[in-house]
Amino acid sequence: MPKNYQPALLLLLTALIWGGSFIIVKESLTVLSPLAVIALRFTLAFCFLYLVYRRVVKRHWRRALRPGIGLGIILALAFTTQTIGLKLTTPSVSALLTGMNGIFVACIEAVFYRKKPAPLSLLGLIAATFGLTLITWPSQQLELDPGVLPTLACALFFAWHIVATSRAVTRHDPQTLTVIQFAVVALAAWCFAPAALPTFRLDLKTWGALLYLGVLATGLAFLCQSLAQRRISPVPTAVILATEPAFATLFSILFGYEPFSWKLAIGACFMVGGIILSAVGESFHGEVGKIVS
Repeated sequence: MPKNYQPALLLLLTALIWGGSFIIVKESLTVLSPLAVIALRFTLAFCFLYLVYRRVVKRHWRRALRPGIGLGIILALAFTTQTIGLKLTTPSVSALLTGMNGIFVACIEAVFYRKKPAPLSLLGLIAATFGLTLITWPSQQLELDPGVLPTLACALFFAWHIVATSRAVTRHDPQTLTVIQFAVVALAAWCFAPAALPTFRLDLKTWGALLYLGVLATGLAFLCQSLAQRRISPVPTAVILATEPAFATLFSILFGYEPFSWKLAIGACFMVGGIILSAVGESFHGEVGKIVS
């Protein structure tokens, strides 16, 4: 496999795993509170990655501590605002608004770093956003409800996290950064989670769901993202990760949560087209935003 495709495939794997986590989270929330799920999820992710990369972490943690804490705070804010938004609005509206982080990435890059994305990358971002909108747009008119503003804040924090990660991983070890920020999110979640969980006598199904969320959907997925962002710029990263709701919709259909529709098929085509346009834009602009081998 050509090395220049590996970062994009890692990000697609990340989006696939995250897409599958929607059903898992839905099942977990029938037993645990949202913040308890976040606390357990990131605690498991921290333990898993620390056991795997403890030697690397011991070598690099002092240098990576400050940026890792910063990334962890941003990530904690993103998950907290997303949880608040999900309590106040529907999952489809939440997915749509969270997916707008790609637009915020381009805005952050342009405003704060004066970095103009490649024209085709922007076109790909627009196409992917349109496909995302087509897939997740609710049947009723989207109205401003109490969950809209916190979910928009969530999208902004996720975009900020993408941009900050792209810069941090060029100067610090990505494994160490990931372990540190997961520790920060876990500690923050435990501080705001209920003083005592309902019970630790969880059944095997719930523990299996938590292991999926902690090891795959958090530990492995964020590690793939960090490794990929060493060789791919933020805007294409946002475009590829925008396929997460498409995968979530696919899993919802496969598991009987919603029926197939042509709106889904057309939206998926726009999202794939956006990914292709973004990749072409990167090949034409062999500068900072280029996927390197």
